[in-house]
Amino acid sequence: MHNIRPIDSQQPPQTGKPVVYRKTFLITILIFLALISGLWIWKAVENRSMQSENDRANRLLRRKISMQVDANLKAQLILLAKPLAWAIGDKMISGNRQDISVYMNQMVKEKNFEEISIVDQRNMILLSTDKKEAGKPYSTFYDSTFLRSDSTRIYSQRGRSLVLTTPILGLNKRLGTLSISYHMPANPLN
Repeated sequence: MHNIRPIDSQQPPQTGKPVVYRKTFLITILIFLALISGLWIWKAVENRSMQSENDRANRLLRRKISMQVDANLKAQLILLAKPLAWAIGDKMISGNRQDISVYMNQMVKEKNFEEISIVDQRNMILLSTDKKEAGKPYSTFYDSTFLRSDSTRIYSQRGRSLVLTTPILGLNKRLGTLSISYHMPANPLN
């Protein structure tokens, strides 16, 4: 006859649902992990892109500030040269070369001032803080076109070195040209 088992020992028929639930659960976890990984990678790329953009904007801002600092320093040098040329012109008219030498030597002691000269109309150096330049042609040490201007000018020379020239005027004629060699300080933003 039939094998009859007690009710509590009978196994329910296998319908396959637990395997399907397990597979669905694993697939859901894998999709979730893939989404999390994809989101993490997307954020990492976005952060790198943002960092790169910030670095580029920072470099641009530093360059702009550096240029503004340099422009302000050059404007201050021009403002300094004009009254110095007036004082030197006054001493040249009175024939007091000793005071002119004192002005120039005191100025060249300041930071970044390299050399100061006074050049006559024939482009010969009358006075200089570098004694070996006195009495020699200006073109031996600098570009003689620097002396052609009738206003204060700044010329670039060798890297961050500048030459500032300004005319020294008497009552009704030009007495000479003041030439200042200045080394621009390194900008701390760079």
